Amino acid sequence: MRRFLITVLAIAGACNVWAQKQKPERITTVNAPVNIASEEIRKSFTPPAELNLKSGSVSKSDFQVEFVNFPENAKPAFLYVLSIYENLISSDIPVKVRAEWSSMGTNVLAQSSPSSFYKNFTGARLSDVYYPVALAEKLSGSELNGSEPDIVCTFNSKTDWYFGTDGDGPGAQYDFVTVALHEIVHGLGFSGFYDVSNGIGTLDNNGHLPSIYDLYVYNNGLSLCDHSHFDIPSAQLKNALVSGQLNIKGNDGTDREKVYAPSSWNNGTSIYHYNESGFDKGDANALMSPFIFKGEAIHYPGDKTLGILAEFGWKSATVDGLIIKDFEEVCEKLPVSVEVSSELKIDSSSVKFFYSSDNFVTSSSLLLKYNKSTKKFEGDVPLENKKGKIYYYYSAATTGQVVFTCPDRAPERKYKFTIGDDYYPPTLKHNPSKMVSNGNPVLDLSATATDNVGIKSVQVEYKINGAAQEPFTLALEGQDTYNGELVLPNGLTENDDVQYRVLALDATARGNKRYLPAMGYYSVGVSEAQKPVSGYVTNFDNVTNDFEFSDFEVNRPSGFSSGNLHTINPYPESSLENQKYNLIAQLKYPIIIEQDGEMSFDEVVLVEPGEAGTIYTEDKFWDYVIIEGSKNNGKSWLPLIDGYDSGVDELWASHFTNALKSTGSEASGAENMFLRQRINLTDNTPFEAGDTVVFRFRLASDVAVTGWGWAIDNLSIQSITTDTEDILAEEDVNIYPNPFQNSIYIDGLETEGADLDVIVRDLSGKTVYRETRLANYDQRIKIDLPNVASGVYLASITDNQTLTINQKIIKN
Repeated sequence: MRRFLITVLAIAGACNVWAQKQKPERITTVNAPVNIASEEIRKSFTPPAELNLKSGSVSKSDFQVEFVNFPENAKPAFLYVLSIYENLISSDIPVKVRAEWSSMGTNVLAQSSPSSFYKNFTGARLSDVYYPVALAEKLSGSELNGSEPDIVCTFNSKTDWYFGTDGDGPGAQYDFVTVALHEIVHGLGFSGFYDVSNGIGTLDNNGHLPSIYDLYVYNNGLSLCDHSHFDIPSAQLKNALVSGQLNIKGNDGTDREKVYAPSSWNNGTSIYHYNESGFDKGDANALMSPFIFKGEAIHYPGDKTLGILAEFGWKSATVDGLIIKDFEEVCEKLPVSVEVSSELKIDSSSVKFFYSSDNFVTSSSLLLKYNKSTKKFEGDVPLENKKGKIYYYYSAATTGQVVFTCPDRAPERKYKFTIGDDYYPPTLKHNPSKMVSNGNPVLDLSATATDNVGIKSVQVEYKINGAAQEPFTLALEGQDTYNGELVLPNGLTENDDVQYRVLALDATARGNKRYLPAMGYYSVGVSEAQKPVSGYVTNFDNVTNDFEFSDFEVNRPSGFSSGNLHTINPYPESSLENQKYNLIAQLKYPIIIEQDGEMSFDEVVLVEPGEAGTIYTEDKFWDYVIIEGSKNNGKSWLPLIDGYDSGVDELWASHFTNALKSTGSEASGAENMFLRQRINLTDNTPFEAGDTVVFRFRLASDVAVTGWGWAIDNLSIQSITTDTEDILAEEDVNIYPNPFQNSIYIDGLETEGADLDVIVRDLSGKTVYRETRLANYDQRIKIDLPNVASGVYLASITDNQTLTINQKIIKN
C-alpha cells in the first residue's frame, strides 16, 4: 500500500483520480441568468447569519468591485453584500466583480454570470467539466484571467430600489441587497450551458460539456449529463429540461433542492434557479428562486445554497489516506487510516470505509475511529482471507449532515484493489535521451513507474557497439519517479553505436516486467565536436553532417520552396508530467566568439503558446523553443535568449490557435511565415569574446497539445562576408560565383611557369577537393564541386612562388 495525498471538496469533491492532464480551456460566451420582478408584495426580512453581524470578523476572501455607471447611493449596499460573502466564501485569490448599472426590460431586476468558465486546469476536480472562473481560481490557487472581472452583474436602472441594509424597505420597492446577493450566487456557480432551441435540448458549447452546476442536475435519479441516459443534443434532453421534475443531487446521491424547470423553456430563469414554490416564510434558501417580490428582504444565501456551493468546490478539505495497492497473500484484517481536515465542521462519528466484492451491488461499511496520537481515523477491514477484487471508498459528513465521499460521487466512482496472483506488468513512462556529447558522455535519464502491487526496481539496459553492458539502476526520488545519470565511456565517437532500453520490474512473485521501448532499443547519437571555427553559414538546401539531430531533420517540407532545418511534425509530447520532451539540433562545430558577433536565421515557430501573462520558466509557459550554448563540451547549457513560443508573433499565434483541436494544432508552417531572428552573442548573454561555444537549437514539449513545430533557415553565426571589396584576391584574380551551386571559376590568373595548387577545405580543416594544375594552366579555371554539402569552405590557390589566395566560399 502507499500513502496518497488528495485535495478534495469537503473530503471528496476534488478527487481527481480520473481527470487527465489536458490543456486548460476557457469559454467566455455565457448565458446570464436573470432575476424577475414580481408585482406581488411579500413584506419579510431574513437577516444575515450571526457571523456577518460581528464587527472585526476576519474575512475568508477578498471581493473586489469595479463600478460602471453605478449610482453613489447604491454603492454602500453592494459593498455590504460583498462583505457578507467575504465571511462565507473562502479563497486565496481575490474575487473580482464588475457591477454595472443599465436600462433593462421592465420585469427584469438584474442579471449575472461568471465572465468565463475553465476546464482541465491544474486543481480541477473533474476533467472536461467547466468551472466558473472564480471557483477555478480558488481550486488552482492562481489568477487565471488577469485583470478581467470574474463575475459581471448588471442591475436595472429603471427599478424602484430600496438601498438600505436593514431589510426594512417599503412594500412598494425591491430590496437591492436581496437581488445583489442572488446575482453573486450565479457568478459563484449557479450558471451553465443548458439550452433549448427548436425543440432540441443541448449543452451550448462546442464539446457539449457541462458546467459544475450542470453536472449536479438530475431527472428522476438520472444525470442529465450522462450520455447513456440522455443524448446531447436531443429532443429527449429538451423534454427533461421542461419536465418540472429536476433536482440538484449532492455528492452522496440525495436530493438537495428542486430545480425550476417550467414547461416552457425560459433562457433567463430555467434550470439555474430553485423551484419557486415549497419555501416557508423566512427561509433564506428562497433567495435563489427566479422571482423576487416587493418588500421581500433576504440577506443570507441560505444553508442549502452554501452547501451546494461547497460541493461544487467552494469548501475544501484534504484527505491523507491509504490508497490500497493489490497484494498476493490473503489476510484476516487489513488496517486502513485516513487523516481529515476541512473548512467545514466534520462529524467525527461519521467517517467510514465502504467496501464491496460485487461492485456495490451489496456492500459493507467500517466506522473509522479517531486516534488522538496519530490524528487519523483508523480501523481494520475484516477481509477474512478473501481473494479477488475489492471495491471501496471513504465517506464523511459535516455536523449539518451533508455527506461527502472520496472519490467524488461514490459509489458511482470508487477505488479497487485485488487480492491474489498478479499478472499485470507495471506502467512505465519515459522521455528518451537520443543524444550525448563525446566531451560529456552522460545520459540524464528519468522515468515514472507504477504498479498495482508495487515496483521492485527500474533499470537501464544498454549496449555499446552491440556489446551488452552492466545494467544501471535508477534511484527512486519522490513518488513513482526514478532518476539517474548513466556515465558512458570516454572516447566515444560519432561512429559508435549506443543503445539503451528501460526495464521496470514489479514486486510480485512472478516478477512482471515492462520495457520501453516495447521492442528493441533507443538509439543514442554521439555528437563529436569538430575543430573550433570562427563562423558558420548554411541555407540547409542539402542534407548536412554538420549537426547531430534528435527529432530534427533537414529537407524541404511541404509549403517551402527550399530546404530548412525543422523538427519532426507534429512534434512529440512529453510522457512525463513534470518533465519536458526535448527535440535537439546541435552544431558540431564550436564557434570562437567575437565581440558583438551575431547569430541570425529565419524561423517559423508553431508551438503551443503559454497562458496569457506567463513568461519563460513559469509553469504555464507550456511549450517553447530556445537557443543554447555550452562552454564546457555540453556539460551545462546556457540560454542565449529566453525561451519563446508562438505567442511572440500574432500571425504564428493565430495560425496555431485557430487550428487547435483537443490534442494539438493542425496548423502547418509556410514560407511566408518566416521571420528573421538576430542575436548578439556577447550583449547580455553568458558569453564573451574569446569563448569557444557549442550551439544547439531545442524545442521543449510538455504532456499536452502539440503542433507543427519549429523551422530554421539561412543560419549565419558570425557571418562570413563575401562582398567584392572583401575578397582576398591577388590583383585581379577572382573566385566566382559566390555563393555557388555546383562549380566555381577562377580567372585573372597570370602564368609564371609554376605549377598551381587548388585546395578546398571545410571549416574543420578537412580537404574536400585538391588539384594541381601544370604550368600551362588556362587563364580561367573551372572547379566542379557537385558532391560537397552546403556550407562554408576555404578555397586556397598557390603557385608556390608569389601567388597566394585564400577566400571563403559558400555552397548553396
